Amino acid sequence: MKALVWKGGQTFGLEDVPEPKPATGQVVIKVAAAAICGSDFHLADFGAQPPLIPGHEVAGTVTEIGSGVNGIMVGARVALDPVQRCGSCWACHNGVDHLCINYRHLGDRAVPGGWAQYVAVDAANAHRIAPNVSFPEASLAEPTAVCYESFARAQLKAGQSVLIIGDGPFGFLHAQLAPAFGAAKVVVAGHYDKRLERIAAVSGALVCNTHHQDLEEMLTREVGPPGVDVAIEATGAAPSPNIGLRALRPRGALVIFSYIWKPEALDMGLISMRELNVLGSCRSLGAFEPCLKMVADGKLNTAALVNLQVPLAEGPIAMEALRKRKSEIFKAVLLPF
Repeated sequence: MKALVWKGGQTFGLEDVPEPKPATGQVVIKVAAAAICGSDFHLADFGAQPPLIPGHEVAGTVTEIGSGVNGIMVGARVALDPVQRCGSCWACHNGVDHLCINYRHLGDRAVPGGWAQYVAVDAANAHRIAPNVSFPEASLAEPTAVCYESFARAQLKAGQSVLIIGDGPFGFLHAQLAPAFGAAKVVVAGHYDKRLERIAAVSGALVCNTHHQDLEEMLTREVGPPGVDVAIEATGAAPSPNIGLRALRPRGALVIFSYIWKPEALDMGLISMRELNVLGSCRSLGAFEPCLKMVADGKLNTAALVNLQVPLAEGPIAMEALRKRKSEIFKAVLLPF
């Protein structure tokens, strides 16, 4: 089969590799759509070793079933949760199996991902797609699910207000999900007018370009004191957690969603004096089914993020476009067939 293989650095190439076979408890998926994530630009930073087939935002059709698999048939249309659990560690036995200590993640370390014509995955990680949901839409179930986890962690309640810091793909998805959790007021802060305009048009969120608008003034005007209930850090930029902290009302919650490569010290005095909650959010727990249902029901528009769909061989071209055209492209999707 053909696969787009990471060879180190930012070098990727199309290669012929063996087709996967399902181990016990696994299925093989014929990949129909595999999206590019920002983390795919940081494979070495996360400890991966080349050569490796990346890709963890994947949708396709079941073509082969391993022994011990029940409840799923060949031909099923599915979206994949890339985090495969061991089932025996502390996390798996204590209700947080998405944080499995012995996890196997598609497209990470030695586990082949979905930038290929076929991929093997644990059957439990294959989630059914409704007939009216396209494969490119379904390939974004994974990034949608991890954004859903942010609001689950924050325990967002109906009528509350949310600040989302970041106008990238994750900011866009958080902005669509917040109203689904009942948020009454949603503000998205970012740097790109074109991105912010599209986020506002699809989600109805208020937007603030912090290069030429005063975020604090906007929050005072639109939300009012004492501040927002929940702030989501969705950029990875060093200053953004403290921006979120300053925007919160007493006992508000800041969710650290993005991986911050060069973090700044948090304002510990503010955290203490306002009794603020600082929460981490990573991967997703029980979020695929509700997210896929929202897409099927028309309550969530993942298609609005897909600006580029290219054949597998043009993956490097798509990655270059993502690097150079940030203001125009939210997501690129590879189409192996």
